[in-house]
Amino acid sequence: MAKPRIAFVTCARTIATLGLVSLINMPAAVAQEEEYAPGVWHYRSVACVDTTVRSVEPRLTSDDQKTFTASDFQQSGVFVEFNTTLGSDPANPNMRAAVTHYQNTAGNNAMMRERPGDKAQVCFLSRPAPTLYCDPDQDARGRVFRVYDYRQHAQYAGMNSEHDCGGA
Repeated sequence: MAKPRIAFVTCARTIATLGLVSLINMPAAVAQEEEYAPGVWHYRSVACVDTTVRSVEPRLTSDDQKTFTASDFQQSGVFVEFNTTLGSDPANPNMRAAVTHYQNTAGNNAMMRERPGDKAQVCFLSRPAPTLYCDPDQDARGRVFRVYDYRQHAQYAGMNSEHDCGGA
């Protein structure tokens, strides 16, 4: 029975890479479904940096909104930005690493508890491949990060934006 699950996950990754996630009913951040090794990572093959949280906001806000309620996060999801440009590229060298989740996504509770200045390890996992719909040199969306928060001893992962490269 494990083969259909593997086939489904592989198919989901292919669909997500092509920016066609909206064609099926599944979260855009496929990385969230995978089980990552817990704790701080010390892999040589994965780029990780120790940094701090820059901002924590609901996924959807109004331009002048400065304070947020728990309901704001629960209704729209969470956006966490970090003080690192890990994962950026020459076309957008000042892009900061971030994770965006929709409401009810695994990891939201840890993300909502983040505070500016919290120490975290941010690991850059992937960027989208070029497709007919995605030019990753021009569209910075779809980069996937894994975050470990030192204060909470908790981790979460996801894309840096609401939509994948080439998406809506």
